[in-house]
Amino acid sequence: MKRLIFLFSVISLFVFSEVKFDYGFDLRLREEYLGGIFAPLPSPPFYNDDDNYFRVKLSLWGKWSINKNNTIFIRFSGEPRFYIEKDGFLSRGRNKSDDEFIFENLYFEFKKLFGSNWDLKIGRQDFLMQYGEGFIIMEGTPGDGSRTFYFDALKATYYFNEKNSIDFIFFYHPFEDYMPIINNVHKRLRNSDEIGGIIYGKLSSSQKINLTLEPYYIYKHHEGYGTTPPANSALEFNTIGIRKVYSFDPWKLRGEIAYQWGEYDNGIDKRAWAGYAFLTRNLKNIKFSPSIDFGYVYLSGDKSSTTDKDEGWDPVFGRWPWISELLLYYYFYDGEIAKFTNYNAWRTSLNLVFSKNTNLSLSYNYFRANEPPTGPLLGTGKERGHLPTMILRHKFTSNISSHLWFEYFVPGSYYPNTHEDSFFFRWEIAFKF
Repeated sequence: MKRLIFLFSVISLFVFSEVKFDYGFDLRLREEYLGGIFAPLPSPPFYNDDDNYFRVKLSLWGKWSINKNNTIFIRFSGEPRFYIEKDGFLSRGRNKSDDEFIFENLYFEFKKLFGSNWDLKIGRQDFLMQYGEGFIIMEGTPGDGSRTFYFDALKATYYFNEKNSIDFIFFYHPFEDYMPIINNVHKRLRNSDEIGGIIYGKLSSSQKINLTLEPYYIYKHHEGYGTTPPANSALEFNTIGIRKVYSFDPWKLRGEIAYQWGEYDNGIDKRAWAGYAFLTRNLKNIKFSPSIDFGYVYLSGDKSSTTDKDEGWDPVFGRWPWISELLLYYYFYDGEIAKFTNYNAWRTSLNLVFSKNTNLSLSYNYFRANEPPTGPLLGTGKERGHLPTMILRHKFTSNISSHLWFEYFVPGSYYPNTHEDSFFFRWEIAFKF
């Protein structure tokens, strides 16, 4: 109740002051079909290997601006799921789920604080594609899929100049939402409470060199959960890394490397690393302006031969479909959906621009594990599998966009030989007003 009184008191100050007010709504319609992903599971209670459902996300937002530098922003959202196939792993016999409405965003933003080079943003905010490609910092709420991505955080940004800045972030995340909720279903947004901080620099050279460097440090502590050590014990760990982007038209080279160290509360050390490198060639003078991308990704895996150390990469805030929707679900067999670790991948992709409103992305991915499988639902080899994907995007107007998304996965020896091929299909149409 105290939180509600404080919230509406602050809003009232803005509403009844001489401020500019803007508002709108977003509607996103999706149907998703997942076939064959959970086929090897025992029959009861999940006796169908297909899932088919609608996702309907509605968001209402408002923005109060005292002036061009000081604002308050609120977004209230819900995304219920309606199941067509009710006997799958995700539906679990239900007609619908996740039918609650929450505060997706609620933050105060102060730019050029007191006339200085500092910006300050306090509250529930998104970091969507603000830090590189989202390899490590992207998803603050992995427990609800892509319904929300927010961080409950304080972010202070210092600008050295227009091209160079550094962010200081403090975050605190309980495993369940603590703000007012309509029809609270006690959705677990994370596995446990977590707290920590981020320092992230964005440094750009002169246009002659066209080099961008993004060094960062992340401290994160999350409480223990479950009963199986060490992965589910409380963990305090650090991640240090750097992202580099070098453009030399028509080529672009980008890469990132990061190292982790820390300790579980049972004394087991955390030592892991990850990285990627991609080379892109743009062919703007050819029909459809194709761009070709080729690269490699590595996430270290835990070695079964070391009992006093965990070498498995922790995705930190990277538990989202950076490369694949299907791969996200396949980590169920490793123990936890979307907890990406222990893989290396070769990836090549082609992007075609049919018009300013339509483009097609095609990719082929080959995944392997760095360490052999150890779980009861896994196979005996290191080959995770082959994955072609296709994404067709079209923008009807400035307010209406859509896409078709298809993935097909051919599992390798890392999974049981009883596992059949699987696929993911989604159509989406989104309205923003």
